[in-house]
Amino acid sequence: MKRKMNLLMIIGLVGTPIAGTQFGLDYGRAIWGAPQVEWTPIEMALPLEQTSGNFQLLLDNEPLADHLARNSLTALGSEGLAYFVTPQMVRVRLNNWPQIQAWKAHLLHMGVYSALGLGVSLTCLIVGLVEFFRQTPVPRRRPPEAQVARPVRRRDPGVF
Repeated sequence: MKRKMNLLMIIGLVGTPIAGTQFGLDYGRAIWGAPQVEWTPIEMALPLEQTSGNFQLLLDNEPLADHLARNSLTALGSEGLAYFVTPQMVRVRLNNWPQIQAWKAHLLHMGVYSALGLGVSLTCLIVGLVEFFRQTPVPRRRPPEAQVARPVRRRDPGVF
């Protein structure tokens, strides 16, 4: 006995792993990201001049860059000696949280589409499996060369 696979079952068998994987990737990247991804890494901290478009740090109502250009800032070293702070010493780490939020929103938005595809694929798979097991099995036919001629017994017309 043999059953035939239907189109809905095939769509479900192919689509469920594909849409499920895509949904898992989108949702996983949106929820579990790298820690501290919103801050610029320390190794890639930017010079003060490159960040002037994002913010301006004021010291006594004057931009920090002006103080650094005039050498009016001093600091104490680990030995207790004073030295002038130069612009090359100042580095800035930016918080990229708004861009990260927009990126995560995009991933969640794409996750909605992949979840829709997963739902459609699972529905096709379930309906296809129900149809597959509901249909009556088709008996297998023997190939013509495998059939052997059987002798036919004739009944006696007088006997029932």
